[in-house]
Amino acid sequence: MKKLLLKTCLSSMFCLSVISASYAAKPDFYDNARSLGMGGVSVTYTDDYLTIYRNPAGLGLQKKTKYSVLSPTFSRNNEYSQVIDNINALNNNDTAANRSSNFRHLENIMGKTGYQSWSDTAYYMDERGFALSMRYDDYQFYSVENPTSPKVKSSIYKDTVFAGSYSGPFEDEGQNLFRDKATGWWGVNLKIASRKMTETSYSARDFAALTPDALKDTDRTGLAFDADVGALWQLTNPMKTTFGVFVGNLLEAKFSDETGRLKRIYSVGASIKPLTGEQERNDRLLLACEYIDDGERINCWNKIRLGATVKVVRGLHLLAGVKGGYLTGGLDYSWNDLTFTASTYGEELGKRPGDREDRRYAVDASLRF
Repeated sequence: MKKLLLKTCLSSMFCLSVISASYAAKPDFYDNARSLGMGGVSVTYTDDYLTIYRNPAGLGLQKKTKYSVLSPTFSRNNEYSQVIDNINALNNNDTAANRSSNFRHLENIMGKTGYQSWSDTAYYMDERGFALSMRYDDYQFYSVENPTSPKVKSSIYKDTVFAGSYSGPFEDEGQNLFRDKATGWWGVNLKIASRKMTETSYSARDFAALTPDALKDTDRTGLAFDADVGALWQLTNPMKTTFGVFVGNLLEAKFSDETGRLKRIYSVGASIKPLTGEQERNDRLLLACEYIDDGERINCWNKIRLGATVKVVRGLHLLAGVKGGYLTGGLDYSWNDLTFTASTYGEELGKRPGDREDRRYAVDASLRF
């Protein structure tokens, strides 16, 4: 009966995830540089604060209380500086020279995209499975498209999230799909999110009157209350096989009529530590895979993520992975209470996998106590 129930749940989640992709416009999923360097996996990788937003069940695995008020993440693509410089040079003076100048600046970045995001997270994570956090995200995306009928688009989101999370254990006596005793945790995350945003599109006839403020004016606002739920199972075998399930934005709460709503997110994944033996050896390598539907792409291959972390020496880890068919990588270094991470990853801008890669770079630092 338990086998049938588990298989039914997993099949249902897969089907729902495919359905949800057809109407989701913008992902509401949180990342940091380490997760991005590992292909975006995180539903079973619970060593940092990201577990609050990607699977609160991971709070049950925390070995000690920790907190931080400074955990910023910064990400940008190759073309952002060129795109934003030309956008900032726009002017709405109604003269022939200015109309020509505006068109020339936008022509300079025809076919290019500018992406930048930054965030900061303050959190308190208790060893008993309780957490409080506040996160701010600023996301900017600009594009100039179609040389025959030019159009400039901008999407800007500024989100602030306050969250309270809790995780508790449950016992599995070994009658699971793998016939192995396991330890399990459930988790819930309750959050209040506010959003300021704009999504604008201007055609060539509007170029003469364009200004940077017109493209950046976050005049649409809203407030939403929602919840995330998740679960983890860790088998008692030498490889510490771990399975995770996560459903984010369970209520699909609405910000406002102008701002839209949070999109529901589904994620299932697994991780192993294949180097068995002593604890130090066992911690040297972690492999993870994940299926995430964050509403960003319809093609299922873009939702499969693979990741790995390799311990080189004490405090230094190499990161590698595949996200949406593109390679990711990076390094993570910890020294006492300070952690620094740098990574690179690719995002698909086309309609099909492999159409057009947007190579992006992320860094973050965390001072925790």
